[in-house]
Amino acid sequence: MTRAAVFRRLAITLAFSLPLLATVIALPAPAGAHRARWGARGPLPPLGHEGRWLTDAAGRVVMLHGVNQVSKAPPFHPSAFGFGADDAAFLAEQGFNAVRLGIAFEGLMPEPGRVDEAYIDALATSVRQLARRRIFVLLDFHQDGYGPKYRGNGLPEWMSLDDGLPNPPVGFPDYYVLNPALQRAFDNLWLNRAGPDGVELQDAYAQGVGAVARRFARNPWVFGYDVMNEPWPGANWVICSSGCPDLERERLVPFYARAREAVREHSRRQQVYVEPFVLFNFGFATTSLPGPGSDQALSVHSYADVLEGEQGVLDNAVAAAERDGAALLVTEFGATIDPVPLSRLTAGFDRNLVPWMMWAYNESIIADAGRPAGLDNLRSLEALAALVRPYPMAVAGTPTRIHFDPESRVFELVYDTAGPSGRRSRRWLPTVVFVPELHYPDGYRAKVRGARVISRPCARRLLLRRKPRAREVVLRLIPGGRCRR
Repeated sequence: MTRAAVFRRLAITLAFSLPLLATVIALPAPAGAHRARWGARGPLPPLGHEGRWLTDAAGRVVMLHGVNQVSKAPPFHPSAFGFGADDAAFLAEQGFNAVRLGIAFEGLMPEPGRVDEAYIDALATSVRQLARRRIFVLLDFHQDGYGPKYRGNGLPEWMSLDDGLPNPPVGFPDYYVLNPALQRAFDNLWLNRAGPDGVELQDAYAQGVGAVARRFARNPWVFGYDVMNEPWPGANWVICSSGCPDLERERLVPFYARAREAVREHSRRQQVYVEPFVLFNFGFATTSLPGPGSDQALSVHSYADVLEGEQGVLDNAVAAAERDGAALLVTEFGATIDPVPLSRLTAGFDRNLVPWMMWAYNESIIADAGRPAGLDNLRSLEALAALVRPYPMAVAGTPTRIHFDPESRVFELVYDTAGPSGRRSRRWLPTVVFVPELHYPDGYRAKVRGARVISRPCARRLLLRRKPRAREVVLRLIPGGRCRR
């Protein structure tokens, strides 16, 4: 055996025992028995995209089902509030494969020009715990109401330039439209006024983004950075109720460009997610973002209070992503423990073939962060059941239908065996479908056309291998079955 062959075999063996190495070493296609295990546990990092579809290192389409974990009080990182390895294990057990992890500039840059590296260290602890469970992380630079000066959270007081305008005691969400000081603070951020140290605010913001990107640039499980949560247009917000492309180009585009450059200085592969002005999230506004040729991804939220608005968010988001060839991700929805809207929203995401992250693990799922995570420590089992759904984690092709009926517990998946690029994946590369025990405690039966099941009966990760000439695969799961435990 040649020296090159020895190293190739060693790399393949290590890739299965230590999954992270598969993302660091550009592995060739595995051979022989290794093929049966290649990508069988779920998506392989790092994530990329093909048009609006997220893809894994093997080129499969990836569907993310995830949660938000955002700490809005000092010291602004989840490990200080009980989020740990037990939570990561619980999320993985329930089939969640992504977390949007909040970063507060209050913790990141408490003083002008100074990045708190200890704060990034604390965030890195959570990232490591999630990565060990094969959970992807989107780092989210989070704000609500600009910052604590306006009874919100996110940006520190030294970045809050409001020219002394009135700052009335109103809270979320009324402060957006009733607080002149908050509106002026956003105006001054978009106008890139100089901070107390003479550095323009957007440059200071980009410095913080760059410091985080520098730390996580080589981590294959960190797939991207959400540059700002729910940006507000400023005092002239009314014009954005149905879409304001000119204001987006004037205010958001230069801001996002600076943040993108800060990321790209350290990472070429990780995705930079941009959000429209927050009014988009109610379903009646369009967006010009992320823009043609921008190499940015689109992050949107769904908080409409009518069905028409919920579908409007998805229609407008899919249209924008397909127009610009950008990856698309719903990064917030829910903010409730009512299973009815959660079931309706997740069904809508399935219908529109859109990956998602719900709001929020620490607010809507786990009851007591001081106790071990588990089914006995929930705010609502019914709410969790609305989120924990069967779904395709990685598709060796392009999904065309995803549907789950919670009443009958029948799940259907249809996909073309050609990927979004038009190329067919290698036949041995499996499609991975998560099948939750929560909905199938007595197992399931799988009826398949165009592929065969290569996992054991009633496996929680059902594996499909397409048949040689199949152009389409149809999977139907029915509760109950003879399972080999």
